[in-house]
Amino acid sequence: MKPGSITFRLSILFALTTVLLLAGIGAYLYRFLDTELMQRDHAELVGKVALFRHHLAAVNSLSQIVSAPNEFRDAIIGHPHLRLALLDEAGNVLLSSADWRHGTEILKAPVAEDAAPGAIAIRMPTPGDPYHTVAAWGALGGGAGERALIVLSLDSREALELLANYRRTLFAVMLFGGLAAAVLGFLTARTSLWPLRLMAETASDISASRLDRRLEVANAPHELKALAASFNAMLERLRNSFARLSDFSSDLAHELRTPINNLMGQTQVALSRARSAEEYRAVLESNLEEYERLARMIGDMLFLAKADNAQAPLNAEEIDLRAELDKVAEFYQVLADEAGLKIVCEGEGRVVADHILAQRAIANLLSNAIRHTSPGGEIFAALAATADAVELRVSNPGPGISPEHLERVFDRFYQVNGSRERSDAGTGLGLAIVKSIMRLHGGDARVASEPGRLTTFTLQFPGSLSDLKNRSEVGQAGKTHSGGSQKG
Repeated sequence: MKPGSITFRLSILFALTTVLLLAGIGAYLYRFLDTELMQRDHAELVGKVALFRHHLAAVNSLSQIVSAPNEFRDAIIGHPHLRLALLDEAGNVLLSSADWRHGTEILKAPVAEDAAPGAIAIRMPTPGDPYHTVAAWGALGGGAGERALIVLSLDSREALELLANYRRTLFAVMLFGGLAAAVLGFLTARTSLWPLRLMAETASDISASRLDRRLEVANAPHELKALAASFNAMLERLRNSFARLSDFSSDLAHELRTPINNLMGQTQVALSRARSAEEYRAVLESNLEEYERLARMIGDMLFLAKADNAQAPLNAEEIDLRAELDKVAEFYQVLADEAGLKIVCEGEGRVVADHILAQRAIANLLSNAIRHTSPGGEIFAALAATADAVELRVSNPGPGISPEHLERVFDRFYQVNGSRERSDAGTGLGLAIVKSIMRLHGGDARVASEPGRLTTFTLQFPGSLSDLKNRSEVGQAGKTHSGGSQKG
């Protein structure tokens, strides 16, 4: 058992608690016993003092006490622990018990006091003087005003020995009680912490290839169920993240391999024989297109990496979202005209956002809509204000997206059609960037689709600076690695 372990600390805590409890109870009982013994002895002495005062009242002179001492000595027969002495006012011993062991010096204090008749002086027993002594004046009945000092001492060695034995017993009980509590505490802690050991063993078996393992929640103690459930939820998030990371790595390898293979193939063909300057120029221009595509992909991935770690710059300010929408729509209308499409914008809305990132998110949605809208169709971009946000909905008719793909259209490099070949110049990161931009703003991006009819992407922007701060904190806390591109 290691000193830093919970079991060790609980065992020590149980032992200390038991020792303190026993010590408190023992001290109280010891004090109670000591008081009871002293009061019992004192009550006996006071009772005897009253008896001897009664005897003195029947005596006419001090000389009568000296001449007939047995009357007083007989009063303590049957009390072997009791000692008696009678003194006059000068301190002379008139009579005493045969085993009276005190010298007259012990009696000087009460004699010297100018005490009224009946006053009592008391001396409690100590280890050096185990006698409980009571001294009291008793008046004689002769009418001459004489009095005698009654000194009674009770041998308290039995009581003192009883208290000493009690102290030794109490110490032994505290010692063995503490040891027993430590052992019981150890066993209790080991038993109580056993579910934690099972959890630790299960957790130690979990690896990247065994993320399907889960902690047992049903049979866990009530106090550990929340921990087990949270740990299982974390494992599920890790499993999903590993799956996405694996898919992302595979897709990334493919996306990088395609342009690199194109570059290598074109270069190898160009070098296979002597060519004219025009032919070399054509090869270089083709290579440049692949380089530009790689540069865009790397730039997009760098932006996503910064956004994932909340490092992407965000210059938020209040902007007219309709004005930004019109700028982007005007630019993409040229591409739409070539495809026989029309972009229709409507609605108003002011939001707190980075206008450059807002334009980029809108541009990615319009570009995506143009690629997947049937010729002759219209793309609708509508703004609508809610209680605390402004929503931009971009809708386009077309083949749409099947329900099983809706959750993953924002994943990086995700292909709705399952094809590895990209039919356009996109990088496959457009919608992933849209999702990251909205999370940076504390907003949200979502999609709804009716296959064969209509697909609608919705961007939700915070309506105020406080909304942006609050939502961005929540968005960053709940963020997971995701992103993608629609290929419906």
